[in-house]
Amino acid sequence: MKKLFMIAVSAMIALSSFAVDKEKVAKAPQKTIDGMLNTALQLNNLPGAAAEYDNGKLIQYAFSQVGYELSDNISSLAKEGKAVKKMAKLAVGDLIFFNDGQAGIVYKIGGDNSLSFLHVVNGQVMISSSESLGYKCGTHITSDKELATLRKTYEKEQKAIAKAQEQHAKAQAEAAKAAEKAEKERIKAEKEAQKAQEKIDKANKEAAKAAAKAEKAEQKLNDVTK
Repeated sequence: MKKLFMIAVSAMIALSSFAVDKEKVAKAPQKTIDGMLNTALQLNNLPGAAAEYDNGKLIQYAFSQVGYELSDNISSLAKEGKAVKKMAKLAVGDLIFFNDGQAGIVYKIGGDNSLSFLHVVNGQVMISSSESLGYKCGTHITSDKELATLRKTYEKEQKAIAKAQEQHAKAQAEAAKAAEKAEKERIKAEKEAQKAQEKIDKANKEAAKAAAKAEKAEQKLNDVTK
């Protein structure tokens, strides 16, 4: 069992070298791969923005829009996610790497297994065709389905946390109410005990007074009979 667990952990590490934060995915500005790609293209609308990016930084920026934290190093990016050996198996949003060192994000899949991808050329985010480039490798980072699952899982966890907090608050309120009731009962019992003690003290005083009176009467009677 331990060996199987270690194999499973190793497989998970091999599958992905980046951490996925469900909260960041849930709160990310973009919820879909198309939204991510369109945001990357909009860098061209910001004067000088795209010029600050190379392919690695473009990929890093694009995926940050859906809550993923990736490296901006091309060599590292090629090792992240799930490897896609054949170009025909790539999907929109996957990373694509070429023999000449170019890299980008798959933008569109053609019907003849051709595809276009986003990358940076001369300070501009461009959509280029892969037809004339030698495919080296690809990696799958995420998909709309995976993003939706992460958001759903996060929302489910948050609901569970909120429910647990609500139950905890309710238990605390009930405990405080029970403690308040117990304190009131204690005070009431103390008052009743005090009243009972006062009655006992009064009865003792009356008994002592009666005893003293009886003693005087007896003494008076003795004096008369002498």
